Amino acid sequence: MLLKITHKTRLDYTCEVEGTIFEARMAPRSDDDQTTHWYQLTSTPNAPLTSYRDGDGNRVDLFNIFNPYTSLTVQADSYVRTHRRDSSARLKDETTFVKSGDVIGLELREFLKPSALILNGEKLRQFADSIYWPDWETATGRAQRLMDALGGRLNYESAVTHAWSSVEEVLSLNVGVCQDFAHVLIGLARLKGLPARYVSGYINQPGQIATHAWAQVWFGPRAGWIDMDPTRGIFATDDHVTVAFGRDYSDVPPNRGLWVGNAVESIDVIVEISQVDRLPADISDFSPRKSHYAGHHRRFSRAASFPQNAQATSATRALLAGSLPRQPFQPENHPQQTQQQQ
Repeated sequence: MLLKITHKTRLDYTCEVEGTIFEARMAPRSDDDQTTHWYQLTSTPNAPLTSYRDGDGNRVDLFNIFNPYTSLTVQADSYVRTHRRDSSARLKDETTFVKSGDVIGLELREFLKPSALILNGEKLRQFADSIYWPDWETATGRAQRLMDALGGRLNYESAVTHAWSSVEEVLSLNVGVCQDFAHVLIGLARLKGLPARYVSGYINQPGQIATHAWAQVWFGPRAGWIDMDPTRGIFATDDHVTVAFGRDYSDVPPNRGLWVGNAVESIDVIVEISQVDRLPADISDFSPRKSHYAGHHRRFSRAASFPQNAQATSATRALLAGSLPRQPFQPENHPQQTQQQQ
């Protein structure tokens, strides 16, 4: 399935702001389940991009604006062909492991640990303990058991939680959006001994005008990472497009950044997805390998950062640069609003 995706983010301010640092994770990945044929990120006001790969291999586009403005629009356009492998076939006859650290490699152990938004709180532990988990069960059975447990506990409801809601908050309310469903599933899987990570992406569905999120759970060396959409209670299909993955939402928000000024900020996001027959002729020669990256960043370098060639010569630049080291997730002063995944 070939999909055309347009993801537009608009940030408006009640008066002029002096500058911003903007970090975007909006570029679909290329892997065994999908191929990104073309991707482009533009901004108004226009700014040069610095691109790099974060610790999970996700593409990050970073730009700075140091001139006053009252509105910032960022648009990501891409063409992606999905060709997902059959999750049910991959899970068949796989024997899962539970709490067997000698089987799980070092690269997977990080996805067994609690993370910023998925702590092993009392409500999550109680929920996990309530789920029947027989030793003889197949990987297929366990995958379905996890999704059924969420379907019986959480109801989908927007405008109740927010982008930074924790699992404990969600389980207190028993409602949430796809981001919350994914977080709870990940927390349950980790407590049951299965490495799990958060997926930020899109879904081709009528009426879907925001980004989407689901989970990947590692079910063993033969099955590998299985994409599970707990909001819908299904395995990911060709309608699902992966953009980035991490330990939870705080690793991979579509946008985050920092701005300087004395204004009130508002955010508006529109995502448009459509199935197309072919690539436009003028972009058919695009290859992701042509992109130039500033480097491969370590996972724990969370904050947006100045490109090495940026000179903090103005007061605005100095203020932004000085604020970054202590602002890994939600800056104290003028955080850019992030978009909740629904």
